[in-house]
Amino acid sequence: MITFTRPRLTIRHKLLLSFTIVIFIGLLSLLLVSARITEQNVARMIQSDMIQTKKTIELYMNQYYLSKNMVLNVTSFKAEADGLVKELSTAVGGPIAIYDAQGRPLSDLNTGTPTLSGDFRESLRGSIAYSIIRSGDVTTVRLSSPIAIHGSLIGIVQFMKDYSALYNFTNRIITAVKWFAVAIFALVFLTAALLARRITKPLDRLASSVKQVAGGVYEPVPTSLVGTDEIGELSRSFNQMVEQIKTQIATIEQERDTLKETQAMSKTFFDNVTHELKTPLTTIRGYAQIVVENGFSDKPFFDKGMGYILNESQRLNDKVMQIIAFSTSASARFPYRFGHVELSRLVRDVCEDMSVKARKYGIVIHCEAMDQLQLVGDKEKLRELLINVIDNAIKYGGVNTTITVTAYPKGMQQIIIAVADRGPGIPHEHLSYLFEPFYRVPGAKKEEERGSAGLGLAIVQRIAARHGGSVDVSSILHEGTTVTVVLDKEGGDHDA
Repeated sequence: MITFTRPRLTIRHKLLLSFTIVIFIGLLSLLLVSARITEQNVARMIQSDMIQTKKTIELYMNQYYLSKNMVLNVTSFKAEADGLVKELSTAVGGPIAIYDAQGRPLSDLNTGTPTLSGDFRESLRGSIAYSIIRSGDVTTVRLSSPIAIHGSLIGIVQFMKDYSALYNFTNRIITAVKWFAVAIFALVFLTAALLARRITKPLDRLASSVKQVAGGVYEPVPTSLVGTDEIGELSRSFNQMVEQIKTQIATIEQERDTLKETQAMSKTFFDNVTHELKTPLTTIRGYAQIVVENGFSDKPFFDKGMGYILNESQRLNDKVMQIIAFSTSASARFPYRFGHVELSRLVRDVCEDMSVKARKYGIVIHCEAMDQLQLVGDKEKLRELLINVIDNAIKYGGVNTTITVTAYPKGMQQIIIAVADRGPGIPHEHLSYLFEPFYRVPGAKKEEERGSAGLGLAIVQRIAARHGGSVDVSSILHEGTTVTVVLDKEGGDHDA
């Protein structure tokens, strides 16, 4: 089956076609009216001229018969036909022909031959009439005037006059008007085409932009094409819509990426938690099963097994407590208690407390906290932050080395706390993963011996963020690692 699609007319074509039709009809009407008025004026001029000629003929006929002391009747009309033709031709300035009441010529001086034309037939019936005769560029008007005495027709006087000059002049005027109308039509058509193009160009660009948006390309209409009219207002509204769509899409993409990242982190967290809890549980189960099978028969092994069970239980408990602490630090359901904190004293107190653990590994903690460091924060959470950072330095620092803890202001709004150890350092490619829960640098085993669960820096990052701060880790292999904590003196967003 063959289908035919109707040709599509654009707005530009519709506007141009509408303008063309309106202007064409207007100019055509103007031409017709002008031609009609001109014809009517010419007809009035001829009619007025014929009436005046009729009066002139009657006047001169009366004078002719008075000069001859004759009375106009049938006999005198026929007898003086030649004289009347000469006299009247001279008077009216054109050829004259005289006929009797039956239409027969009465003078040999008559020009032309009588015809049964409309004006001649009307004159035979007693009415004055004239007709217009056109032959090429020659236009002649023939007047047929009946001559009657006491209501009785005695003859007809016929007069012919050339009006070619008048008609040619009129035709030239009409032709000039036609060409003038054509010029106006062409000018208006070109103006309408330019105007339609100017009006529809922003619409075309807007339509193109709409198609691009439908195709997933969110490009606004160029500002050079945006005017101050209704179309310009529409274009500006469209651009605002495009910008809002782009903003929404960017937000959705960001949320999507965040969701993916969160899902990936959740999976990693779950895998790490499973791995961290599985090891001590496996050890406890294994020793418990052996103890059940052997009973108390092997006292040294029984004591050893129970020792392992107690140690692994404690280790498992520590991991669970750290998981709870991490969850609490990340949850908004556990609000922080912000207040005035003497940070200088808090740093010194934590360094002194952590020195007990550090001395077990021959590590000396050197504290360099400036005086009068104060901020708004949760004192216990800040203590937890400091403990975790210093504890990590002890776990990963080298034996018989020094840990340097410094605290000083930065500008008017921030305080810097830096903890530097002299451990083996961390490869650069692992630094970005250190804040993930349970992440351990491959090959690092000392932290297991010193009680690491892999949650310290994740907790530190959460606490610092709640205090309007941040955490950064820098490390050089074989030289050591520095953890830098930046805190806001005003405590950041208390409701975060």
